Amino acid sequence: MAIVKNIRRWTRIVPVRFARAPDANNPDIDSGTPDANAPDPDDRGFVPAQPGAASLPVGLDESLAEAARPETRVRLIREDMENGGALFITVSDNAILAITSPAPGTALPGQRNMMIKFRARAAGECLIRVMFGAEDGPIIHRLRVVVNALRDVRIAAHVPTINGAIVNDSTGTPVPARSTRTDANIRDLIAQANAIYFPYGIRFVLDAAINRAGALNFANRGMVNDMTNEFGLTTANNRVNGAVNMYFVPQIGSAAEVDQVGGSANSARGNPNTFGSLIADMAAGGQTIAHELGHVLNLVNDPRGQFVHVNTVNDPASPGTGREVRSDIVSRRRLMWAFTNLLADPNMPYRSDVGYGAGQPGAMLAVKQLDRDRTDLEMREVQRAAARLNALAGP
Repeated sequence: MAIVKNIRRWTRIVPVRFARAPDANNPDIDSGTPDANAPDPDDRGFVPAQPGAASLPVGLDESLAEAARPETRVRLIREDMENGGALFITVSDNAILAITSPAPGTALPGQRNMMIKFRARAAGECLIRVMFGAEDGPIIHRLRVVVNALRDVRIAAHVPTINGAIVNDSTGTPVPARSTRTDANIRDLIAQANAIYFPYGIRFVLDAAINRAGALNFANRGMVNDMTNEFGLTTANNRVNGAVNMYFVPQIGSAAEVDQVGGSANSARGNPNTFGSLIADMAAGGQTIAHELGHVLNLVNDPRGQFVHVNTVNDPASPGTGREVRSDIVSRRRLMWAFTNLLADPNMPYRSDVGYGAGQPGAMLAVKQLDRDRTDLEMREVQRAAARLNALAGP
């Protein structure tokens, strides 16, 4: 009797791929802070029903003349082809965007990492196509570009006084009754959050005056325990209708949890009359602000309500953040990752820098819908929630 042994060997050829361009002038740089004009392509998997292997969100400020609009940029990387292969860029709809670099009819540089720049002309979708050999040569790759017109969302900022028993922070210093943040620092944090949301068509507009009035009497001075009714009492303090109310406080948590929680928020769709956000003094950058605003805009988008972040699920044994279920490089790139930093991984060091700086989580919102990921379509969900906030007079 013959012995039959099945042998399956295959290699997926990827001539080129698209990636984020953190540096405006150097296509070899692959890591850096979020940039409104350098969005992160959603390149998770391949969705046959959608053209191209990656989807790129692009913001459009229609109040600016086309020539005054900033260039959006994306890198093109040669993976399985020689650097000398001639590549050209074309666009499927010139009414949606205009390629500014390389110049029309000019081949991309003969190097591994290349830069493509363009300006948005109108809201809509089109394809950036990579042509081999000539402008009318065969298409070897495509990028789906989704241009989003801006929606403004109002933010009212508050810095309340919180009275209570004196506790010390992790350095042994007494927690103050009120955040020490300046108005300039708060405005800068919102600007950093806008750099993350601009490609998805959302701009947060901070009220000119930051409210520093109001006092709350809680268990611990300067602390809001977001697992109790203190969250709701805080977000009701000096509340402004028709806005996202954001409260800057020294600490979030209990007296036993100092310097552990950077921010907290609930959904405007799930809690239309009580939604809001808390930001602790330990939150040093706009990524935390953007993450909490994601929760306000109803993320994580999960129809079954299982996920609380893209990497954690609800677990009665672990209330709050939830039980961690994945820690892959793609999840770490996403804005709704549960943690404010990435722990070093000696076995897989590439997961410690996912493109936003060593130890820094990413800022990507999912554009695609993958069949087995219920946390997808984040861009669509934040746009729906922002439109609802704009439509209503307020809670």
